[in-house]
Amino acid sequence: MIQPAEPSKPRIENKSADDVQAFKEALAITNRHKGRSNLWGALAILSNYAAIASCIVFSECACACPRLDNPARLAVYILMALVISSRLRAFEHLVHEASHNNLFTNPCAHEWFEFTYAFPVFRLLKVFRTLHLEHHKYLGDPVRDADVVRFIDYGFISDRPMSARRKTWLMFGLPWTGWFHYEYINTLFIEFWTHPSCYPSKVIYWALVLTAVYFTDTWSAFGWYYAVPWLGILPITRWWAELGEHLGMDMTKHFGNSRTNDGFWQRWWIHPLNDGLHAAHHLNSQVPYYRLRKAQAELLAESTAFREKNTFVNGVWETFSQIYSRPTIIRERVEGVRAEWNNGHQMWAKH
Repeated sequence: MIQPAEPSKPRIENKSADDVQAFKEALAITNRHKGRSNLWGALAILSNYAAIASCIVFSECACACPRLDNPARLAVYILMALVISSRLRAFEHLVHEASHNNLFTNPCAHEWFEFTYAFPVFRLLKVFRTLHLEHHKYLGDPVRDADVVRFIDYGFISDRPMSARRKTWLMFGLPWTGWFHYEYINTLFIEFWTHPSCYPSKVIYWALVLTAVYFTDTWSAFGWYYAVPWLGILPITRWWAELGEHLGMDMTKHFGNSRTNDGFWQRWWIHPLNDGLHAAHHLNSQVPYYRLRKAQAELLAESTAFREKNTFVNGVWETFSQIYSRPTIIRERVEGVRAEWNNGHQMWAKH
């Protein structure tokens, strides 16, 4: 059985001496920012609830305003639904942070307060932590990295370059068919209820939520301000976030294995709470989200390898353009399963 990775011990084997030294120097820079804070963890959770509540109030006020016509009210609702979905995406990122014990100073607190940030998006910390830490330890492995396995299943990583038409369909067509909404219900949602973890707390949590909605007769508001952002928008947002993190990157190296997505839409919608600073995160996953931007700034100033070997993009379309131009290809190799980077393509051995 594969054990979860130790996030503080990234791979350093099979690298040149200069690369290993550059990595150690960059790691030392990030180690300055490893401290956790209960205050920041609590603020991250509470601010999401406050933002969602503000969106609901603003949208309801707009709907009640006699000066606005129906198209204007609809536009306000759509904007508020997008903001709410971004906060649900932020809750998912807080699950990610908790998997690295980055929210609170006491590791046990991540389980104690799991209901505040994981249950609203039907996530289980124990399940996510196991898969995600393996992703860090076996980054890019076609068998042990679940993210890579998923992209192989969809054809983004294959034995031949994917056509531009096929990529366009998978990136921009398939998300609007309802497939990822079905997939979300059939995997994460069902797993949330069937996995033995967190019983009976998750049942009590959602029983209290639905009971409150029932007695306040707010089913319509629950549908418009929770169900639509959660099930209608979030699965598409998550898919685009997954695509932008590692596709087209050389996942066998210390530097350049992750794409930094730092455009406006990426910061507040697709990759909130500094989730887009992925290169710095994969360099040292023990740096909490609120220290990550400062850690990246110091890396850019002090580490030549980090600055020159990583990929930084400032817009969603730039990210998608790179995915188009940098295919990840499987090749047969008889000498083993270790990946290589050759002529712009990721090279894997088939199992």
